[in-house]
Amino acid sequence: MKILTIAATPFFSDRGAHMRILNEAKYLKKLGAEVRLCAYHIGENVPGLDIERIKGPNSYKKTSPGFSWGKIWLDWKLLFLVRREIKTFQPDAIHAHLWEGLAIGYLAKKLAFCGKIPIVFDLQGNIDEEFQSYSRKKSIARKFFVWFSKRVINWADKIVVSSENVKLHRSGLIATIVRDGIDLDLFQNLQDLSKVESDKIDKIKKWAGDSKLLVYIGGLSDNKGVGELLEVFGKLGFEKFPDEKSGKEKAELWEKNNWKLLLGGFGSDEEKYKKYITEKKLEKSVYFAGKIPYFSLARYLALADAGIDPKSGSTESSGKIANLMAAGLPIICFGTKFNRARLGEKGIYLKNMNELAEKMNTFQDTGKIEYDIENFSEEKEARKLLEIFLLLVK
Repeated sequence: MKILTIAATPFFSDRGAHMRILNEAKYLKKLGAEVRLCAYHIGENVPGLDIERIKGPNSYKKTSPGFSWGKIWLDWKLLFLVRREIKTFQPDAIHAHLWEGLAIGYLAKKLAFCGKIPIVFDLQGNIDEEFQSYSRKKSIARKFFVWFSKRVINWADKIVVSSENVKLHRSGLIATIVRDGIDLDLFQNLQDLSKVESDKIDKIKKWAGDSKLLVYIGGLSDNKGVGELLEVFGKLGFEKFPDEKSGKEKAELWEKNNWKLLLGGFGSDEEKYKKYITEKKLEKSVYFAGKIPYFSLARYLALADAGIDPKSGSTESSGKIANLMAAGLPIICFGTKFNRARLGEKGIYLKNMNELAEKMNTFQDTGKIEYDIENFSEEKEARKLLEIFLLLVK
């Protein structure tokens, strides 16, 4: 089985979508498939992955999520790279990530006169929601690509989605759920840290001291719930929340439990959050760690006493939940269907962010939590994906 993967993105960057692309390609290879990946000219190479890149302009350096008009030129170049690889690699199937990847795969196989090659479209979320999350000001592009997505979705031979929440534009369309699995290799075979990362972790340890550490590592945008998390965290122990305890009792509890927040990642609202931390003088209770390399993720999560995913609702799955499970951390999150399906009774669920103080004040140090991670392993999910390719080719 030869699979040509299309990643219309600066792969690899430390982003949720890229983690899914990486893990699916990695575990498809482990299961015996030959995988070649086509991507933009920028991004990190990943050992063990066969990656072909376009020859892009040096002026384009954007690796963060979100729409850019410059991507149109890159996608045009990627179209002809994929056409070339269809002819030389001669894949049995195409694995298209992102809406652009689906359009490129379909047009490239037509240009290569190989129209019978099936395309599996890996759909991670609603395109309208993506614009709301990362490109709120690009209203013209948003309207066009929402219209465009409703048409190109018909070009896929099979669609896989990352969660039950993903909304499809075509009524009656049947999609198979292939969840974001847990990369057990990442947490069981820890890689050596670079000196830069080692020094960064030492600084975090020194800053945290004897405090308990709550960690969030992911996209930095209001749509992810990070703005609300920061706002509420800055008030914890000082504002009166709607429960039986007085403000004074809350402050005493908060001081006794001594929680701090480790914030890592990058995104559209990153500078706004840095400014907020400085203006509110939260440096003693909130540490901004910046971009966290995916292959060092397990080391950072090992510093924490609990993890949080502050996103209250989305059509996407949450790779953060999978990583926090793999680290064995108690997880504070909203009680969405996706989160409850993953965590069951072991999750610490919020109805609203104002409950965060109470959840953390009553939190008991239970050490590592044993989640059923084998049932959510990436290899298990990749087997489902491989079966789809095999059925299409047959």
